[in-house]
Amino acid sequence: MHILGRGTAHREMARAGVTAQSTTGAFARCWTNCRLPARACVSGLETVGPWPTDPPTLTEVERLTDEVMADGALGTKIMGGHSPSSPAATAMIIEAANRRHAYVAYHCGTTATGSQLHGLREAFELAGRNRLHLAHINAYLRGMVRPALEENMEAFERLAEAYWRVSESHLGPRNGTGGGIGPDGVPVDWVTRNCLRMGSYPLTREGLRAAIAGGYAAVMDYSAGRVNQVTGAEGVALWEAAGTRTALSFPVNLRSTALLCATAKVRRESAPREPEFVIDAISTDGGAWRNLLAQNGLALVAFGGLTLDEFVAKVSLVPARLYGMLAKGHLGVGADGDVSVLDSEGLKAYATIVGGKVVMLDGAVLGTGATIVTTACGERRLRERGFATQVVEIERSLFWTKGDRDPGPGRIEVL
Repeated sequence: MHILGRGTAHREMARAGVTAQSTTGAFARCWTNCRLPARACVSGLETVGPWPTDPPTLTEVERLTDEVMADGALGTKIMGGHSPSSPAATAMIIEAANRRHAYVAYHCGTTATGSQLHGLREAFELAGRNRLHLAHINAYLRGMVRPALEENMEAFERLAEAYWRVSESHLGPRNGTGGGIGPDGVPVDWVTRNCLRMGSYPLTREGLRAAIAGGYAAVMDYSAGRVNQVTGAEGVALWEAAGTRTALSFPVNLRSTALLCATAKVRRESAPREPEFVIDAISTDGGAWRNLLAQNGLALVAFGGLTLDEFVAKVSLVPARLYGMLAKGHLGVGADGDVSVLDSEGLKAYATIVGGKVVMLDGAVLGTGATIVTTACGERRLRERGFATQVVEIERSLFWTKGDRDPGPGRIEVL
């Protein structure tokens, strides 16, 4: 998920039934937000880069990785699709994290490719045999390079072959991106440029204004304490009043791709009766909004795309294991007592329980404070800032251990 620094994310995640949050990028923004209403268990990755031209040295990136982990992050995040680094710098960030045994996640795309299938293909080359979390796979499968179904099948085959990679997808129909316009009159965010291309709008200030006015782009309005998506003349006015520096969304996430990414499996020759999911987990990719795990996830169960057990595994057990949170995602002896109570008919969360304490009941958010999940490297500074902490070992996480055993070849199966 993502925290944008406005204090709404933790409350909205609690309303969605989320008990443990991992912010993928901008981890330092958690400090003030974690003191706001909604008791939460929070971890995160810190954004590094971009270096679009002159890359740093590997030693410099290793030093930066050490510093963000000492500050409490579990590792680093590369925002390549939105704000890309060069291919060389991107490969260096991945290498540095692996050398320092840090978590590293990647929104695919460099200055040579971008946030689409080309960027995903490049990611496999840049990372080599290094561990890497490929974030929200569905974000690169919007039919920009090949027909969408072909893009999905190619991605699944590459992921199944690179069995040591971890990945997730989300179920939201809209993306999140930036509305800023640069001095050259072009949108700063490369994903925004992609969205304008998909909608046949010019990559200019005037093109983005037309997209908002026409209802294709929506401006995020935080003024009422919860996020509203505003289009038309009101949306244009909000965007311009913010000097264009505001968050946007576009309806570019294909429903067919969301379904396929959530359900695609690979049947390995080594275990033909036990197919495994190609994409490990389902995320929210939300925060202040777009937390559709219960709403769209339970609908997927009702549709027959997932069994209830598979749904629980993909949104709870596996995400916890990705980050080495071995006391979460289950109700076994010694577990943390994190529970989400979901309404399968209303397709929503009814109660959220963190550490045995109710933090949300029927839409009402209760409690304050946070426990920060960190590594031994980051525990001291977090405690000095007054936070309760829970220490995990990345070496025991699915991120690190998934590549321990080669499962052999297999074939992709989709609904």
